[in-house]
Amino acid sequence: ALLTYKSYIFVKIISPTYFNRSILFPSFYCIILLIGFFMVFKDKISLILAYLLNLLLSIVYILDIFYFNLKGDLLSLVSIKNGTLTKLISTNSIFEIIGFKNVLFFMDLLVLIPIIFIYLKKVRFTVPYYFYLIPSILFIALGVNLNAKHVNKLAEEQSGLLRNMSNKLYISRMIGNINYHALDGYNYFFRYKEDNNFQYSDEEIYSFFKENNKKNADNNPYLNKGQGKNLIVIQLESLQEFVINQKFNGKEITPNLNKFINRSVYFENCFYQVGEGNTSDAEFLVNNSLYPSSNGATYYKYAGNTFNSLPKNFKKKGYNSYVFHGNNEGFWNRHVMYNSIGFDKFYGIRDFSQDDIRGMGIGDRTFFKESLEKMDSFKQPFYSFLITLTSHYPFKDKEELFPVGELKDTFLGDYINSIHNLDRELGIFLNDLEKKGYLDNSIIVMYGDHNGVPTYLTKEIYKVRKDIEKNDFNNFMLGKVPLIVHFPGDNYKSVKKEVVGQIDIYNLIANLYGIKNPYVFGREILSTTDNKVLFNNGSFIYDDILYVSHLNKYFNINNGQELTENQKLKDINNICKKEIQMNQQVLRKNLLLMNN
Repeated sequence: ALLTYKSYIFVKIISPTYFNRSILFPSFYCIILLIGFFMVFKDKISLILAYLLNLLLSIVYILDIFYFNLKGDLLSLVSIKNGTLTKLISTNSIFEIIGFKNVLFFMDLLVLIPIIFIYLKKVRFTVPYYFYLIPSILFIALGVNLNAKHVNKLAEEQSGLLRNMSNKLYISRMIGNINYHALDGYNYFFRYKEDNNFQYSDEEIYSFFKENNKKNADNNPYLNKGQGKNLIVIQLESLQEFVINQKFNGKEITPNLNKFINRSVYFENCFYQVGEGNTSDAEFLVNNSLYPSSNGATYYKYAGNTFNSLPKNFKKKGYNSYVFHGNNEGFWNRHVMYNSIGFDKFYGIRDFSQDDIRGMGIGDRTFFKESLEKMDSFKQPFYSFLITLTSHYPFKDKEELFPVGELKDTFLGDYINSIHNLDRELGIFLNDLEKKGYLDNSIIVMYGDHNGVPTYLTKEIYKVRKDIEKNDFNNFMLGKVPLIVHFPGDNYKSVKKEVVGQIDIYNLIANLYGIKNPYVFGREILSTTDNKVLFNNGSFIYDDILYVSHLNKYFNINNGQELTENQKLKDINNICKKEIQMNQQVLRKNLLLMNN
């Protein structure tokens, strides 16, 4: 009863807005299961074990509350491993942060001590062992069965959530904190435990890096053009390239982006390369020039790794680095991963006004306005990384801003309306940047993080892009995202037709700011004429070849013509697979640790 009540109160503390009394059930089922295990032991031992469980859970709840009050998230084994918890404890008073009333989680433990002492001294049991073995088995079976139903229901409703742990608070709120920590432990010790059968030696991988670095040689006209200037990177939620410079029902979908593109370098053939980590993977690609994990969320699996990231390299040049996002700080494990990447400060949902909550967090208008206010206080030059949110699925805005006509109340219609709203708020932000002089002393980089229209609805895009023939080749090509680079004075404005990926953005920035990082998989793309984009699912673009893995088809990238597989294409396929496999080995072995 005490343990169930504590679980109930804990969820009420961390989630007062979304609290639901139904959380009692999975919490109670977990307790039944645990007590069932303790009943296997003789009565005195089982009582001591139950008391120790109460003590352990009380400590976990207190640490979770402490962590939540400071980070807006729950404690995880990854955050312990990379030192986040230790740093927080060393710089804060636990009792001051959690408040006096939460210390009551331990009060029952003091009251129970004399009761247990009397029990152990006075009570004598003479019943046979099987008398409590039978209810023990019953409790375990009941607890496993009832608890599994709750966990499996959440896993079915939101595929990938329990594997990626993208929203730990939500998981705890839906299936209880005991289940959350059990899943966290399972993921950490078993699901993400990689085998040690590595395909390549460390020497082979470092040799690859060395050769790749030669291709990024100092021979382009953009080298060091960003020296002494601010860098402002804007990751635009769910923005695909097919809406750029397009009209629907006679109206431009993205008028402000279109104007800014005319003043910038525009890569019209940039592909997103995210995996199961979605938005967080895009951040990872850009800030590290490494591919994301091929299984699970990189921000969760490898948050304890060492990275040779943009923030760390900018720090060497005297820059401070800041990241802004209007979602809760623990979503996708960001507050932990940003510490590993090396950002100096993370502005999350609690750092913005709370009167403009849209969908998953702060509306773009408030987000841009208050992010700029914060940037005004920074010492220049600085690196600011902004991640928008309002145009996140399910694309339901409060008002219809764009005349979608026959697409009204459809997925695509909602998407276009949402992107038009993003464009409007972005236009205001860009105008404000110009008024305050940031466009004169900063390089602005903007790109879409991933697709907004899911693959199975790609055919709907042809209702907007009626100029494109519907076929397998174009289905793949519609997966592009815009990439925009703006220089002070609108210099170098042009349209680049080379095929590039998000992993190359790091190298683009590194060359502009004179950053040297020998451990990158991306390329320098401002002066290249080559095509190369690799994907974790096995697809790739290499020179003039496109391979779509789920179709097992090759195409000519220039005309879309399907190609017959031959030995040359097989060899290229193997070259691309090797690079992806090497990247996964870098992550699994934390190979950059020994070089930092």
